[in-house]
Amino acid sequence: MSTTTNQTKLGSPIGDAIASRNAAIDAALRDNFNRTVAMFERVRSIFSQRRAARAAYRELSELNDRELADLGIARSDIRKVVRGKFPSHV
Repeated sequence: MSTTTNQTKLGSPIGDAIASRNAAIDAALRDNFNRTVAMFERVRSIFSQRRAARAAYRELSELNDRELADLGIARSDIRKVVRGKFPSHV
C-alpha cells in the first residue's frame, strides 16, 4: 500500500498562495509593531511635556511677586504661561 503526502513545491499555485499569505501576515505584523511603537513614543512625549510643565510651574511659583513682575508675569498668570497661552509682548 502506498501513501501519498499533501506536500507542495514552491512555485505551485498552493505554494504561491501560502507564500503570499505569509508575506501579507508579515507586513501586517510589521505595521502593527510600528503603530505600537509610535503610540508609545507619543505617550512618552506627552509625559515628558507634562513633567516639564510641572517643573516650570513649580519654578515660577517659587519666585516672589517682584521677580514675577520683572518678568512681566502676575502670579495669577503662571498657569497661562506654563500652558503657552500667555500673550507675549516681545
